[in-house]
Amino acid sequence: MLTVKISKADFKSAQKWAEIKKSLELPRGRDEAIITRIPGLLPVEAGMEIQQGIERPPAWLLADDTKGDRWYLIHTAEPRFICRVADDEDGVDPAGLHYETTDEQDLCHFVWIDNPPEDLTALLNEAEQFLADYDERCEK
Repeated sequence: MLTVKISKADFKSAQKWAEIKKSLELPRGRDEAIITRIPGLLPVEAGMEIQQGIERPPAWLLADDTKGDRWYLIHTAEPRFICRVADDEDGVDPAGLHYETTDEQDLCHFVWIDNPPEDLTALLNEAEQFLADYDERCEK
């Protein structure tokens, strides 16, 4: 079995990654299967396309934590972010960004992956619509 030591820094250079793949002598397509299992380590350059054949997640996802007592809204399209969906004032930081929906849910504790837009109105309205549609589907 061939063992190759790869440092995290090696993944920052597309040229270095090409050299590593070549040294591994993997069957065609197998290298892509391996790198998709190493989140965050695929070298990314401006204009680089994501590997074809991998289904992109929807723009909006809703997830709960392992205890099931907190819900999080995830926006996978730019600007990407994660925020908590709270049904009451519990845990909402009044000094931080929070958005109260018409269904009296609070979007709070935003973690931005990309820079947020200057005007959040359209994005937060879209988030509210997603939550309303989700709640409507769950009631059926």
